[in-house]
Amino acid sequence: MTLQDWGALGEIIGGIAVIATLIYLAQQIRNTNTATHRRGYSDGARENSDFWMSLARDFDLYELYIRMLRAPEDLSPSDIDRAYLVLDSYLSLMEGYFLHNRQYREHLSQERWSRILSQIFSTRGGAGYWLKRKSFFQNEFVDYIDSLDVKPRVRPDVSDPRI
Repeated sequence: MTLQDWGALGEIIGGIAVIATLIYLAQQIRNTNTATHRRGYSDGARENSDFWMSLARDFDLYELYIRMLRAPEDLSPSDIDRAYLVLDSYLSLMEGYFLHNRQYREHLSQERWSRILSQIFSTRGGAGYWLKRKSFFQNEFVDYIDSLDVKPRVRPDVSDPRI
């Protein structure tokens, strides 16, 4: 075998090694993405649970939140603002979860999230909140919320400045 033959053989072996390395790296990236996605899902579920538990621990805030959903007209403007901050917090959490899933070309497909959000926005206070505050959120998340099968229990009075 000549030196040129050895050189050609070396190039072939080097090319195979490069292809094998690329395949290995692609597999590692896929595994890392899967782990990141699972961790994101787990973190989102934990944060969601923490949110609802914190609301359950603070009875006054829970009661305010429920009153805002059911009868916002009975609340003072400052109470509406406080209740809106609760919903801002929750929906920011949901928006982050939605955007995380979108990165993996998935939708916020877990039925429980959709059910919770649909129930919030089917109330007079939830519908009124969304009409006033949806501009605070990313367009894709707004489109998602607007696409939910929400059947309002009571149509909000959008002329009321307190909703």
